[in-house]
Amino acid sequence: MMRKFATYCLLFFIPVVLGYGIAEYATLRMPSSFKANVDYLEGREDSFENLVLGSSQMRQSVNPEWIQSSTFNLASGDQHHDTDFKLLKGIEDRLPALKTVIFEVSYSHFEIAHNGKDFWKNNFYLKYYGINNFERNVYFKDRLAFLANPPYFSERIVQYYMDGERKEVYNAQGFNTNAFYGQFEILGHDVDKIAAMPNFKINREPNLEVFKTNTSVYFEMLDHLKSKEYQVVICLVPMYKTYHHKKHPDILKRRDSILGVTLKEYDNVTLFDLERDTLNFEVTDFWNQSHLNPDGAKKYSKRLDSLLNTLK
Repeated sequence: MMRKFATYCLLFFIPVVLGYGIAEYATLRMPSSFKANVDYLEGREDSFENLVLGSSQMRQSVNPEWIQSSTFNLASGDQHHDTDFKLLKGIEDRLPALKTVIFEVSYSHFEIAHNGKDFWKNNFYLKYYGINNFERNVYFKDRLAFLANPPYFSERIVQYYMDGERKEVYNAQGFNTNAFYGQFEILGHDVDKIAAMPNFKINREPNLEVFKTNTSVYFEMLDHLKSKEYQVVICLVPMYKTYHHKKHPDILKRRDSILGVTLKEYDNVTLFDLERDTLNFEVTDFWNQSHLNPDGAKKYSKRLDSLLNTLK
């Protein structure tokens, strides 16, 4: 009886394990910013002067190719200040030449909940950078890619291997130079069609409890950066003009008040504000309302480079 039960268990679990193994292999074979970053980081740790943190807005805005001083872009989609802070503390000892830390404070950064210790990208920070953001001892599954977010990677696998989606192409500095195909390109960068879009992703729900938590971590990070004698550049990344019309005034007011306090209290902080720059950034520079495409990133990175040159 036990032998029959064991046989049934094997017949059930072997295909399951095999299926997950295939999914893991397929996930790891796809290009990613994590793999590109590791390739760029390897053997160059002693040279990086600038570290970029933040979400996909920073990931898609800062192309180190156009920055003269050696720059490592550690930003990633949905990455918040609490994760930024953990990554900073996890990698700074590996970057002995680090002088400047660059991160974003978007319109609603202080009123969107932090990632927390269960953020699914923690698997990737551990696997590729060796940084443990779980706030606990790690296990074998914590290094697995597909199991970090099966619904997301199931969709990615289908897109990459079956649908012929436009492939990610990373340059030597780990920046995706082929990230053009987005909402604005689909609409042909037609300003009238873009203006007529009924909805797009923007936070319009004020949250004072989240605000208190997020600003506390933010100032803790600034104190750490000050104690390490780093120069700090806080970025307000360009947004397309329709984005500004949707902002909640209370969220914006509180964000701007915190920035005002920051500039008053921290003499090592410089504000790099191109959020409303509609003169230099045109519709063809945007991927969607809140992200630049590689053409926009080239412009932004060159402007950032000019600022960094003044901080030397």
